[in-house]
Amino acid sequence: MRALFASIGMFVERHPIWIITSVVGFTLLAAIGASSTQIVTTQDAFVQRDSQIFRGYTAYDKAFGGDPTVILIPGKPVELTSPDNVAAIRSLTSTFSKDPAIRSVVSILTFLPPTTPAEAVRSLVYSSDGQPRAQFAAFLPNGHALVIVRTVGGLSVDQQRLASDRIIAAIKRSELPKETVVAGNARLIGDITKSITKDMTTTGVIAIFLMIGVLYLVFPVRRRLLALPVAIVGVLWTFGATGALNVPLTLVTMAGLPVLIGLGVDFAIQFHNRYEEELQRGHRPEQGLIASVTHIGPAVGIAVVASMLGFITLLLSRVPAVRDFGLLLAIGVVALYLVGLFGLNALLFRFDRPRDTGGREGLPLKKHTLTKTLSAISSTSIRRGPLLVAAALLLAMGGFAVDARLPIQTDIEKLIPADTPGVIALNQVRTLVGTTNNLPLLVSSDDVTDPQVLTWMADFQRRVLRDHNQVISAVSLASAVLPGSGEAFLSPEAISQTLRGMPSDIRSSLVTDDHTGAAVVFNVIHMPIAEVNTLVNEIISEAHPVQGVTIVPGGTLTLAGAAIGAITQGRTTIALIGFSAVFIGLLLIYRNWRKAIAPVLPVILVTGWSSGVMWLLGIQLNPLTAVMSALIIGIGTEFGVLLLERYWEERLLGVAPTQAINQAVARVGQAITASALTVAAGFGALLASSFPALREFSAVIVIDVLLALVATLILIPPLILWLDHEKISELGK
Repeated sequence: MRALFASIGMFVERHPIWIITSVVGFTLLAAIGASSTQIVTTQDAFVQRDSQIFRGYTAYDKAFGGDPTVILIPGKPVELTSPDNVAAIRSLTSTFSKDPAIRSVVSILTFLPPTTPAEAVRSLVYSSDGQPRAQFAAFLPNGHALVIVRTVGGLSVDQQRLASDRIIAAIKRSELPKETVVAGNARLIGDITKSITKDMTTTGVIAIFLMIGVLYLVFPVRRRLLALPVAIVGVLWTFGATGALNVPLTLVTMAGLPVLIGLGVDFAIQFHNRYEEELQRGHRPEQGLIASVTHIGPAVGIAVVASMLGFITLLLSRVPAVRDFGLLLAIGVVALYLVGLFGLNALLFRFDRPRDTGGREGLPLKKHTLTKTLSAISSTSIRRGPLLVAAALLLAMGGFAVDARLPIQTDIEKLIPADTPGVIALNQVRTLVGTTNNLPLLVSSDDVTDPQVLTWMADFQRRVLRDHNQVISAVSLASAVLPGSGEAFLSPEAISQTLRGMPSDIRSSLVTDDHTGAAVVFNVIHMPIAEVNTLVNEIISEAHPVQGVTIVPGGTLTLAGAAIGAITQGRTTIALIGFSAVFIGLLLIYRNWRKAIAPVLPVILVTGWSSGVMWLLGIQLNPLTAVMSALIIGIGTEFGVLLLERYWEERLLGVAPTQAINQAVARVGQAITASALTVAAGFGALLASSFPALREFSAVIVIDVLLALVATLILIPPLILWLDHEKISELGK
């Protein structure tokens, strides 16, 4: 392997201009490829298309359309039914009916003949005592009028968002009061998307300044800021490659951007640090380049393999977007490694080639305060090894013990800014109407209007309302067609006549045209999505449909529950598989179990420490923090591999074990520390985010990266000395 990388070093030394030109060319091609990357906002990015829950969602969506958007109009009864208000609602209904994305519009006017004069509406809607008549009461809650707009089925998330934007724009142009509220999942998604774009711009600028500051403070080499542009080039290569491989860009894979920038800076620092170190030894640039690539190239390469194995464990997730996230990171570490190995080294050598720099222009690393500090830490950790390892084990065991008690936050509204307009609108509607959440079910049969099917449906609806206090109310074909008790016999002819007498927008929301599908919609209290998942499963299991009838859940809320449940479940299994995969991968590389286990053990302890810190700080698990195990396995193992590789390099030169580990910590520890602090600074910028989920994700990853650094510096020195009881010749194999 050393011979291979020596050849690579000589190739870079002989062709720096050609390499730099090629890197620029590949970057331009990658930018073009990245710009054409498919952005997926459809719901199947979060739930497998062939899963039962997605098939149910799709079937309901096709039969009855997408989630409703609620328009809430304030006013007194005389104002709500005034000729001007009636004219405005009619105008909106006409506008919406021309929108191909909108399926139906239901309001108080839906229950009146279209030719009803605007002046007569009030007397028809309200009784003599000033109260709304029964058929209008649900659309006139607490001094407000409701208009419910439902989109057609099959729309992507982006298409739903755009439809919501058109609804809001139409409301603003109308003569309705300015206080009119528009609420719904589609609006919420749109507001979240806009907020994320603005938020990421702000935190991105903060991250760059923080990373620059860290590089200046703890990475005392010439041209120390080269790591940032090199990392950005590597990120472009990554997204160009994923575009060519048809790996879609989703809201989850977009979160890989800060991870990749951090890893890119990390790899670049390792190459840059070793090149400067070789110059410090008095080597000419060409000698320093070849020596640097020969020694650090394999070490970083092995670290890349370990990181890939950690990231690839995300392919075990049941969520397509999370699997794509793991694939993106696995591709990314390879791209970032190649950019550093060839691009950065070619740049460094080209800068020095015109003159004999020797080591005179480099800063004296051995005199830097950080180097002295790291040497002291290494010496202390070796002396106090048994005590430190015992303490580390106890802390990790405590962390693992409380891991199962970490609360999981699956309330979407608590993961986003409370001042998001879409959240405020939902809360306003919830206060007046009682709920904004509904669980729609699709009932299928040869003929859902059959009296036997309708009688079962009415009984099922009553049982759910009786047995589940989370369910506030229900609407179904049965409750709309059958008499009050729901059990009195009604002839097929009477049922058919009742259906024909319904307004078309009401009928189409309850039964399909061919009468093979019916809707049962349960309105539920606001609750965490994990509880929604449980409730849906209980309701379905208790349905007991009559022969020939099937029932499946639909709706975005149900789909989101399944997606978040899949993300947050199986964390321990994925972590164990990740540790095993990294260990086996290193074992195949080293063919020595001691070499393979040494980088993995500290990361296992870090995982326990992380759970303990989260428990102490009250940080909850959420869909972002739930995938942290794969990230910390990938990042933390790399630190250990780099330190161990340097230790073995010193040992093969005949240096005694204790001196070898001290030199490894002093020489490579500075680069590892710079890498860790730079990555932590980049993610630390997300603490300024307005999104609680991103702030908690940032806090966890910063904590984990710093814990991985601590574990590398204080646990690996005594650990490797204990494991190194073989001969030098054995270490070289």
